[in-house]
Amino acid sequence: MDLADVKWTTTEFSLQGYVSTFRNAFPNIIKITEGFLGKQEIDSVSSSMVIRVYSYCIQKRVAAETKNGKIFSLPTTLTRLKFLVAQDSGLAKAVRLPLTLESILSRYSLPITVYSSSALSYKQKGDQKSQDELLSELTLLDTYEENFVLGHPIDKGKIFTKEQIMIPMYMTELKLAVAVGLRNGDEKRWKNMCDMLTEQVKSQDNTANVTFEEIYMLDKKDISPQKPSYSTIEPIYIDISEVNNNSKTPLENKGKYVVSQMQSKPVVGNQSQDAAKMEISSASKFSSINDIPKDLHNLNVSQVCQCLKLLNMNEYVEAFETAQVDGQLVYDLKPDMMKSCLGMNEFNIVKFLKFRDGWRPNILK
Repeated sequence: MDLADVKWTTTEFSLQGYVSTFRNAFPNIIKITEGFLGKQEIDSVSSSMVIRVYSYCIQKRVAAETKNGKIFSLPTTLTRLKFLVAQDSGLAKAVRLPLTLESILSRYSLPITVYSSSALSYKQKGDQKSQDELLSELTLLDTYEENFVLGHPIDKGKIFTKEQIMIPMYMTELKLAVAVGLRNGDEKRWKNMCDMLTEQVKSQDNTANVTFEEIYMLDKKDISPQKPSYSTIEPIYIDISEVNNNSKTPLENKGKYVVSQMQSKPVVGNQSQDAAKMEISSASKFSSINDIPKDLHNLNVSQVCQCLKLLNMNEYVEAFETAQVDGQLVYDLKPDMMKSCLGMNEFNIVKFLKFRDGWRPNILK
């Protein structure tokens, strides 16, 4: 495949807009037009990178707070660490067994305080000034879902790395274009090229049930106390060690891809861009304000605009459509963005924020 022959969309998509429009057309090929420079190298995506995207994954995680107020994020199905539940401290020692996070979450209600069954220390990865701190008592606050796009980088028309690249949805500043065929319109050749890439990935045998086991910190200043949205925060990666008799043994915390934890949308073949748009255009419509779910995360752009109409805010529909505001992006909107970018007045900003938080107007029939 010669990437110089590829035709790209003229529209630049945000990551949220791309997933909303093309999620049902995976696998496909994207080109990063505006990169993302993260706090650490692991969270950086270079401009001009070309990626064959094959899946959208969801991982359930739990947010936990330490005694000194730091917030950690852990995969709920983490198996290499176990914890003791604080409220079970009065039980006989023989009964007080360490549990996995998954077991704790299935047996107890949150929030709940737990202790690591082994002494742990941590420090910020890649920061020479970071000092070791103990990680012992944690209060499990809430569970949430972290969303990722997964794929393989392409170089000179070929998959050039066996390991997948993971693009998390909190990379809101990322911009990309999508491959829609060849410049000369040769659909048969385009299909053959895409099939060749699919076979290359299958030969690696590493696209099924991918997971991410990294434990990381979240910057507390980025967390809203009213309604935390942990999935929108860029993480701070850490190195974890087990402490025994004043010696430390590093624990693997590299975010490697391991089978079994993530729910991955399977590859559904080379569906066209038109098929993806058809899927969205046929999405269910809301006949009244009470039909709209309290949680807006899964709404597509068209459904968000339906909400505006039912709220008598028709004048903002065009701005929301142009900005490709879907349900996930709704929760990233700040009042100043809504005013300067979407042209909303102060009253409607308040109204929309209340609506986003679950309020529905009490309309008498």
